[in-house]
Amino acid sequence: MARNPQKNPNQRQQQGARPAPTARRHLRRSEIERRRQRMIVIGTSVIVALTLVALTAGLVYEQVWLPGRPVAQVNDVVLTRGEYTAEVRHEAARMIAQSLYLATFGAQFAQQFLDQIPQIDAQAATARTAAIDDSLVQQWVDLQLIRQGAQNRYGIQVSDGEIAQEFVGLFGPGFAPPTNVLTPTALLLPTVLPSDTPLPTAGPGTPSPTPTPTPSGPTATATPSPTPEPTLTPSPTPLADEAVTRQQEALQRLYDEYVNEMRRIDPQSRIHLTADDFRVGLYSQFLRQALTRKVQEQLVPDAGFTPSSDPSSIETRHILLKVTVPVTATDEAREQAFAARRAEAEALLAEARAAADFAELARERSEDYNSKEAGGTLPAFDKDGKTQSGTQIDPAIVAAVATAAENEIVGPIRTSFGWHIVQLVRRTIDTREVQLSKARTEAFDRWLDEQRAAARVQRFPTVEPTPSPLPTGTAAPLPTVPLGGDPSPTIPPAPTGTPVPATGTPTATTTP
Repeated sequence: MARNPQKNPNQRQQQGARPAPTARRHLRRSEIERRRQRMIVIGTSVIVALTLVALTAGLVYEQVWLPGRPVAQVNDVVLTRGEYTAEVRHEAARMIAQSLYLATFGAQFAQQFLDQIPQIDAQAATARTAAIDDSLVQQWVDLQLIRQGAQNRYGIQVSDGEIAQEFVGLFGPGFAPPTNVLTPTALLLPTVLPSDTPLPTAGPGTPSPTPTPTPSGPTATATPSPTPEPTLTPSPTPLADEAVTRQQEALQRLYDEYVNEMRRIDPQSRIHLTADDFRVGLYSQFLRQALTRKVQEQLVPDAGFTPSSDPSSIETRHILLKVTVPVTATDEAREQAFAARRAEAEALLAEARAAADFAELARERSEDYNSKEAGGTLPAFDKDGKTQSGTQIDPAIVAAVATAAENEIVGPIRTSFGWHIVQLVRRTIDTREVQLSKARTEAFDRWLDEQRAAARVQRFPTVEPTPSPLPTGTAAPLPTVPLGGDPSPTIPPAPTGTPVPATGTPTATTTP
């Protein structure tokens, strides 16, 4: 008879502790759910962490890394992107201040300048994201070159009071604070009663008045003297301390005018500039102005300057008798063509000298259709024949009027256009002050070019300079002012009985 194996009591306890199959399935589902929830929490945490990292990185990029990136460098002075953004705002403030200043000259053009203010303000709003403006960077570079060059070469420094004086000289009259006008109080004066005043009697020692003889014949009539034109009296330059106070008051009025103009156009508009933008922007402008003036005084001292007697502007009129010669003509044919009209030019010279009005004669007889309607007036030119537009008067005309007196008529003058009869209208020689100002400006421009060449100037990223043509040793000649032109086209009269077509209506042409 087989014996049943005896079970270990521990085994019986373990078998009694086994969960039922349903309980085991429930435990597995709970564990899976806990794992799923744990993964969701971990994933969400990772996403939140990555988002925070991205936001932090973007914030660091926008607020720390990008503003600290260099844009330009002049020797040891660096312009960062953050400082460039401020320069954009300062430039906008300068432009708005200029528009407000120009608007004070009269209502005729005031609105034209005031309408530009919202557009300039909108540019300041995009200063952080807009592309780099090379001209504004160059403006900053030039200011650094002037500051460093003035300090290193001449030891020049400018105080806040001097800058305020420059500011008040421009903006002070138009943006001075309103003053309280006091109404004068009438003073009560004592009434003076009339009294009988005895007339003086001639004493024995008093000579009798001698009557003035009346001259016979016509009496000369006094010629009225010309009334002098009123001139603006320059305002005295205020002292430095006074200028600083007036500068602060004018700056506040400038900013208030800017805000009022923005509110007038759109009451809901957002103001993008601050009063500090105006203060710093205009400070830089007048700092450069004061430094420039001081450097100019060093370059061209007043005591050693000698003015020139050369004219800066020569005004003339002319009458042209055109001589048309083919390009392929021989020298002999060319001389014959000019000789054919020489006698006519001599007669026209005598007629012009005898005429009362040269301009009227030019309208009637000149063959220069570019100038005859203006009385033969040519562009004004300097002693070398250069005009303000960069063209050149024919050297023969320049030489002919070089020694002529005003209103003198000279000729005939031969040029490639024909024969000219020329009247010298006016020769202008600049005053010493004007010549000194021009000489200082030219000397300063050369000095600034030298500073650019000597300084270590960098741009980030590097900007490749535009190669300039190598000098040839001889300057290119200026284009000659065209004299002659073509006559205005005239519509020939229509045959009798034929209707004249309306202007702009094409007419069919029949070829026989």
